[in-house]
Amino acid sequence: MHELTLLYGVVQKVEQVVKENDLDHVDAIVIEVGEATSVIPEFLQDGYEVISDDYDFLRGSELIIEKITAIGRCRSCGTEFPVVVNKGLCPECGSFDKDIIEGTDFFIREVRILEN
Repeated sequence: MHELTLLYGVVQKVEQVVKENDLDHVDAIVIEVGEATSVIPEFLQDGYEVISDDYDFLRGSELIIEKITAIGRCRSCGTEFPVVVNKGLCPECGSFDKDIIEGTDFFIREVRILEN
């Protein structure tokens, strides 16, 4: 389960933000996960619930996962389409030959700190 490795990387980056800004805690981490990655959002959520208690600055925080639709561009006809919904096939011409133009990223979008 490589999602735990990714989560520990996210935690390290967030820890840098916490230290650089002299913060005590984080209320939420927002990450974007593209559909065309090999990352399973549910595994991220489950893993976060386990590891967040290991870090004082994350205790009680929330992981918010925003899923980004994978968009493909058909190499045959140029149509742009949602890849997963169409099972990889161009809805216009039926070709499976495509370039993925969106939905391949995994990154931290936001670190939320609510002021008291």
